[in-house]
Amino acid sequence: MAILKVTTLAFPDANSEIIARGKEILKSSIRAAEIEFTEQNPDAIFIITGGSEKKATELLKYSKNILILAITENNSYAAASEIKAYCNQMGINSILYNLDNKKEINKKVEQYIICKKALNQLSKYNIGLLGEVSEWLINSTIENEILSKKFGINLEKIAWEDFPEYSNYDINAEFINHFQHHAFDLKDSSKVYNLITDIIKNKKLDAITVECFPLVRKHAVTACLALSKLNTDGIASGCEGDISSITGKILVKELTGNIPWMANLASIEDDKVFFAHCTIATNLVSEYKIDTHFETNLGTAVQGRFLSENVTVLRLNKDLTKAFLSYGRVVERPERKDSCRTQIKVEIPVSDIQKLKNNPLGNHHLIIPGNHLEILKYFFKLTGISLI
Repeated sequence: MAILKVTTLAFPDANSEIIARGKEILKSSIRAAEIEFTEQNPDAIFIITGGSEKKATELLKYSKNILILAITENNSYAAASEIKAYCNQMGINSILYNLDNKKEINKKVEQYIICKKALNQLSKYNIGLLGEVSEWLINSTIENEILSKKFGINLEKIAWEDFPEYSNYDINAEFINHFQHHAFDLKDSSKVYNLITDIIKNKKLDAITVECFPLVRKHAVTACLALSKLNTDGIASGCEGDISSITGKILVKELTGNIPWMANLASIEDDKVFFAHCTIATNLVSEYKIDTHFETNLGTAVQGRFLSENVTVLRLNKDLTKAFLSYGRVVERPERKDSCRTQIKVEIPVSDIQKLKNNPLGNHHLIIPGNHLEILKYFFKLTGISLI
């Protein structure tokens, strides 16, 4: 069972009976986690009585995210409201719950623990940007300072020239065997995979986004298959140097265990959206074949039949203040020759269609198999990211 570290707060000189009763109420109300009482760095604060507001300001001095728990008696919730307002004013992300609402409290606490664990993991991430952000991504660059301040993520810029050219690397038989049923020579693709893997190990990266077009233009070889396999193997990887997408990928991975597919917003119809891209992980498709990279007709890419019938669609903005989030049903799996290789059409609510038409946050969107709206909404609420 997960542990929830809690600091209890009451008015000065509150007697031991009031404190003991408060702790018993807390323990009897929370079944989703084991309560561990602490005096510093808590996951949550439990307001036992009114008059505890000043203590809260001292405790929250270095907090970024906090769960505030209260009850109706002894002016607990009244004090908690004051503390919540203080958190809002000071830029401390907080969520307030009344323990008397027993119907939902345990589910909410469980979600909070998942989000806190994800935030803790994100704060350890070192993302690599190999090359530059592609010049056409004019609204997808998240500055290192914003990544660090919001989530504690470090972004490390890496030049292609810092490592040997892909051709100096060995052929990777395991990589080639991973991609079955193809008529392409994958030797060069396997060398690119070895190069990127070498960079990840050398730089101690937890995720990577790659400016891949210089590789295509210079050597007529692509990174599509390398990125596909890295995602399949559990290392979040993106292309075009898209920092917004790789940030979303690691966020989703830590919250749900899934690494999503990064796809172009290829077109929008009255009730559905057409997504397409060339780097889908093979564990997200039921079958696939190898083709060339769409835009250049060079190298190799994955053309797969998307496996899931339902998907969550996500996009973050460049300031990490807004997100687009929707859930829909895959209604078509086209094989158009004039779009990136793997393609789906997703039916989503008309209200979300209008958001994409009138207020898009950018091109690339993340496609996550299944319905993850609830945990993502909770995470965005906790971290102060508003949904468009």
